[in-house]
Amino acid sequence: MESHRELRYTIVLLLVSLCCIQGRLEDPAVTRSPVKTIRTEYGDKYDCVGLYEQPALRHRLLKNHKIQMRPSFDPQGDNANPTGNGTSDKSIDVALPDSCPSGTVPIRRRSRAEVSRAKALFRQQFPSFNKSTKNLLGFAFAGITTRYEPSTVYHGAGGMVSINNPAAINGQISSSAISLEGGSPDQYSIIRVGWMVTDLRNVYRFVLFFELSRLINHVSLEFQVNVDLYHDNLTRLYAAWVQVTNGKQTGCYNTYCPGFVQTDTTIALDMPLVPISVVRGPQYYIKLSVTQDKSTGNWWLNYGDEEKRIGYWPSSLFTDLANGAPGLRWGGTVSSSSSFLPQMGNGDNGQYHSAHFRHVKLQYDAGTSLNGTIAVTLDVMQNKCYKSGDNYYKGEFWGYSFYFGGDGGDVTQCSY
Repeated sequence: MESHRELRYTIVLLLVSLCCIQGRLEDPAVTRSPVKTIRTEYGDKYDCVGLYEQPALRHRLLKNHKIQMRPSFDPQGDNANPTGNGTSDKSIDVALPDSCPSGTVPIRRRSRAEVSRAKALFRQQFPSFNKSTKNLLGFAFAGITTRYEPSTVYHGAGGMVSINNPAAINGQISSSAISLEGGSPDQYSIIRVGWMVTDLRNVYRFVLFFELSRLINHVSLEFQVNVDLYHDNLTRLYAAWVQVTNGKQTGCYNTYCPGFVQTDTTIALDMPLVPISVVRGPQYYIKLSVTQDKSTGNWWLNYGDEEKRIGYWPSSLFTDLANGAPGLRWGGTVSSSSSFLPQMGNGDNGQYHSAHFRHVKLQYDAGTSLNGTIAVTLDVMQNKCYKSGDNYYKGEFWGYSFYFGGDGGDVTQCSY
């Protein structure tokens, strides 16, 4: 009996040690010593690594990829500078406190455990596309979408979205989204950008099962590690890509797996976005767009009023985005591993004080700037918990705009 107890103690100590070690070990995102490390006031560390040493190029389809430093097009900035309602008309300025040297790019340092959490988060928000996202418990979207037309594809989408910090706890995710997508359930491609708030403190479970002959019939031990992705609830810049091929899904957020090629030296994915908009008070915005390069087919992520290029997704990653995107959507997404879905936007679902998009834009032809006029049929998607709408052109300050959001609730009431 005493030997049984000692064995259990030994197993417990071993597993606890492994959990602790896993939390400290760094993911080998950087294969060599960084040229420089930039620390932020939020506790993040960004390593400046060589262009061809970044994680993106480890993807099997990018083995011989030649990095494109800037798109062949020259996107025109939004020259309108309207003011009104005491609210800034511009995107917030976001940058690292220092710049990476020429020939290097910033990659956020993370532990192996964080990478595992990011993968779990990704699978949660992007469920298998063998299933329909309609009537899928634990997931909801509210916003506007382009209506599918067989002869129409898009080569860009953008807009300004109010920055919010919805409450997300216990395995919940809440985000804004500009999404380019298309394909059948078994052959599906997505690029999505926006801001995200998440808490994944109940996603890890280690189960150990032993069968010991003659001494013990069964020993079953279960451990749960309560940790979230970033160890904070800050609103952060994110980008994601998904490729489903023959029913098998690949892709990830930011630079947690190979795929997204970083080119800018001062703006990086995962960065906190501040300040936060105030309900019935000042509103702050982030301006994002994704635009396809006509010459290469690559999809560029552009940030701010200057349309600064952060980086791109090579066209070779996708099967249904190589020649444009069949569908676009703008709005909010939420998901949860529990029985309740979180707030979306700022938690309000009214027309006048909710989270919102301004200057929604899309692009028909690769190589041209994003259009300021919406000339396609758009559908509004909402449900009992999350509302959206009031979408039309409202003048220079608002452009084509709409609101979205809600307070969340039971997954059976809030999921499509």
